[in-house]
Amino acid sequence: MAFADSAAQPLLKDIQTYLRTVVAPTANRIDQQKSLLSESLQALGNLGIFRLGVPKAMGGVGCDRRTLWHLSVQLAQTSGALAFLVAQHQSALGMILEHPEGKVAQAHLADLMKGQVLIGVSFSHLRHNPVDLQAQPTSGGYLLRGTLPWLSGFQHMTRFVAAALLPDRRILFALLPFINAQQTGGGILHLSLPLPLAAAPSTQTVQAEVVDWFVPPEDVVGVGEADWIVGRDRRQLLRGSAAPMGCAQASLQILAEHGDAKDLYHHFRDRWHRLYDRIQGELETVNPPYHAQLRAAAIHLAVQTAQAALVTIGGSALVLSHTVQRLYREAMLYTVSGLNAPLRRALREELLLERGSH
Repeated sequence: MAFADSAAQPLLKDIQTYLRTVVAPTANRIDQQKSLLSESLQALGNLGIFRLGVPKAMGGVGCDRRTLWHLSVQLAQTSGALAFLVAQHQSALGMILEHPEGKVAQAHLADLMKGQVLIGVSFSHLRHNPVDLQAQPTSGGYLLRGTLPWLSGFQHMTRFVAAALLPDRRILFALLPFINAQQTGGGILHLSLPLPLAAAPSTQTVQAEVVDWFVPPEDVVGVGEADWIVGRDRRQLLRGSAAPMGCAQASLQILAEHGDAKDLYHHFRDRWHRLYDRIQGELETVNPPYHAQLRAAAIHLAVQTAQAALVTIGGSALVLSHTVQRLYREAMLYTVSGLNAPLRRALREELLLERGSH
């Protein structure tokens, strides 16, 4: 799979080599062992993966959207857990880049790009009503109160960006420590034990209770508009197709290795390439709503190719450490990741269309 950005080729080649020679042989263990996942995440940071999407004017490589999409496919094809945590740091970094004049960007951007500091992010609660985390302006900063229902990267990352709803409906983005902590003024940040997730458990996802946590000016990333989550979801619809496409590609590799699955392999390979071509034709377009249908088709393809691999392998694929078992669970993860209203509708339509074809 070729990359379009020639200026980034040496860096991308190093990342590809690392994924192929180090991550791929241990991907099933990385899925279960947080220490191995941390090592791989840090190694990618050291190689410069987080510089790729940062504009050149800010010290990054300035890769185009197409190059970044292809890299996301390769990450997910190799290890879903690693791809997921890379995306967490990239999302948090993206939020900080939206506020380049903010104190957090000024203080931390260089280290974040180099991977010397790794940060998580929590904003999915903005899709809920009421929003679980609220921010109240106070003397010299903000007070945060509420809960964070989904926060990945515990013990992998040292801090995280939390999104909280302000009284005027705008969104405060604040940098918080990724530990259980209590402030001298009484603020409390309490993290749960890692949730026993079926997919990518090594990513260490927790929930957080936030009680009167004071955010000083130096920890304010910035303030976004009230419709920030709507705009972000729209921009991310097609970008989010990369991970399920990578997952499907990995299942195709399994099918290709089994002669008795030749028909399945050719069927799903052709579907993969048709969808790939459609997505490629849309990567430069500006967020049309039908991108939800393309993302849903990619997720559906990931689920079905993993199921085809499961059928091909048989009972041994039920073992937790089996590659097909991991891919099947990763396809489930992509089904619920970033699940906003347009994507949910598109996924349901995919299922109804398939039902109607029988």
